[in-house]
Amino acid sequence: MTNYHTLLFLLLLCLSTSVGAQQSTIEPSLKYGKPTEEELLLQSYLPDTTAAAVVLYRNRDVFYEFIDNDFRLNYSYEGKIKILKPEGTAYADISIPYFQSTKPGSNNKETVVQIDASAYNMVDGKVERIRMKKEFIFRERLNDSYMQVKFTIPGVKVGSVIEYKYKILSDNYSEIKRWNAQEEIPVLYTSYSVAIPEYFSFSVDTKGVEPVKSNEQKTNINMLGGVQCSGQSLSFVGRNVDAFRGDSYVWCPSNYITHVDLELNSINFANFFKSYTQTWDNIDELLLKYDNFGEQLKLRNPLKEDTELLKLLTYKSVDDKICALYGMVKGKIAWNGKYELYGGNSKKALKEGTADNAEINFILMSVLRDAGFKCFPVVMSRRNQEALPYSHPSIQKLNTFVVAIATTDSTMAYIDASVSDGYLNVLPPVLCVDRARIIYGNNGGSNWVDLSNLGKNKLQSSVIGEITPDGVIKGTRSTKYDGQYAATLKRKYREAVDSTEFVKQLADRENVEINNFKLEQVDAFSPEVREVVGFEKKTPTAGDYIYLNPLVFLHTEKNPMVQSERKLPVEFDHTEQIILSVNLMLPEGYQLEEKPQPLTVMTEDGESSCKYNITVKDRRLIVQYRFNSNRLVYLPNEYQGLQAFWETIAGKNNETIVLKKI
Repeated sequence: MTNYHTLLFLLLLCLSTSVGAQQSTIEPSLKYGKPTEEELLLQSYLPDTTAAAVVLYRNRDVFYEFIDNDFRLNYSYEGKIKILKPEGTAYADISIPYFQSTKPGSNNKETVVQIDASAYNMVDGKVERIRMKKEFIFRERLNDSYMQVKFTIPGVKVGSVIEYKYKILSDNYSEIKRWNAQEEIPVLYTSYSVAIPEYFSFSVDTKGVEPVKSNEQKTNINMLGGVQCSGQSLSFVGRNVDAFRGDSYVWCPSNYITHVDLELNSINFANFFKSYTQTWDNIDELLLKYDNFGEQLKLRNPLKEDTELLKLLTYKSVDDKICALYGMVKGKIAWNGKYELYGGNSKKALKEGTADNAEINFILMSVLRDAGFKCFPVVMSRRNQEALPYSHPSIQKLNTFVVAIATTDSTMAYIDASVSDGYLNVLPPVLCVDRARIIYGNNGGSNWVDLSNLGKNKLQSSVIGEITPDGVIKGTRSTKYDGQYAATLKRKYREAVDSTEFVKQLADRENVEINNFKLEQVDAFSPEVREVVGFEKKTPTAGDYIYLNPLVFLHTEKNPMVQSERKLPVEFDHTEQIILSVNLMLPEGYQLEEKPQPLTVMTEDGESSCKYNITVKDRRLIVQYRFNSNRLVYLPNEYQGLQAFWETIAGKNNETIVLKKI
């Protein structure tokens, strides 16, 4: 390269670096109504070129007011967004939910006021502002508790800068809304400030991987309404915050978003003092006092006659008796697909024949108690909702419960009204949480329980058959499904149009022809299902060679860990054990030319492993495959090892053997 070309290359490199630095370190203007030329001319955000838009700044200020001899919270929101791609124009559609209940006796409410919004475009070198008119602001009810304000900022296109602001006035001054530093698009600047009068005491909980600077100091507060006092000023600032995108294999992404929660400890004002500091024991006691929870645990069995008939029967085991009682209840009331925590309308549930899981669970518990079983509610937050915090107890975090049944003096079985395809200790994965609270009541206390790994989840399959000279595998696959595998199979069978459609789906999925098929216990309430499949599978041939995958039915064709990097943990549904064995007779006049090498691989922690071995003896091709996964959560710094582990397994599943005609 000549000196000229070298200098030109370095100059272009510097220019591109300068442009990149300029676009990645743009300093947004924090003045409302005054977007800068740099913001309007910005064409891409180099740190994240996939971003359809970028938040230039987002501010939230929260402060107390004293109106009509009572406190009120004032939330002031303000923000500005740059539209970078056509799909980014969707950020001009704004929805603001706010609390306004229609339920009798609900006095606390919220209102949204002082809404303002504009779009800015660069037209012929000049800034054009398009203001939203008030008549384009709409209000609608979402449900019994919430309304929402909706509006669309006009004149928005690629290149636009939009901004909007509003206030929420809230009577619920004891609960400050959570602040999220991260959004689904990158954020250049975000700030959150809270002014707390001396009469309120809050604890602060900050979580997430993105760095946020915080500051706390004492201050003087002059509240609207004429009240002056000392207080506490909290502020949080985030810069160049990455977009938050929910990864695959994550139950509840919002568990990991960078955020700040304020939890009220106490109020001390004008000779009035109330402590809000709670332990989980306090919350358990509170639940037991509620009419729609604690009183429901005293419900008299509304299915007395049916229960008495079942009590007269003889059962092989305690589990069988529990299942008979459960089946009787579910035969009377079907689950409506909703998870709830509270009950109180068992008569309506029985009359209509459908109800949420809580209502059915309360009835089930009354039946179980009448049949001589000790049973208890196990309260939780489902896996697709935010996890229960050990350090900040909150009754609002609870959203459902399952039933614990004492099968012996020292063992419990768990069941829920939502179970259709599972069994005792085979709950839907959404309920298999690692932290739940079993409430014994009657001064029996409570304690934490782990429901994430209750029973065994095992798939054991055996293929016996032969390979014909024209490359067709003919044989029978016998499979036993246990635990979650059985539940999944039952659900797929139930959701298929009919058994013919189910068999067709299996044949298409496995690329085989099925000539006979049998399922046992697929309609029974049991922890297992047995399946027998008679099949034929065509394999590639070329001259004197036959090529085939010796597993026939694969564990996995592709590596499920497809991301190049990971910011969130990997959360699996359940533990797994897969055992596959294959025994195939080689065709007469053929010998094994090539075969896969044996494999033993495991994750660094040893909690997940896979073994593969293939041998030939007396013209019998024998494959042994065993996969175990005993861990549900892997952290981001363990992702590369986990990805490599699955890549090795997927590769081994796709390896073939070569048979050559002698």
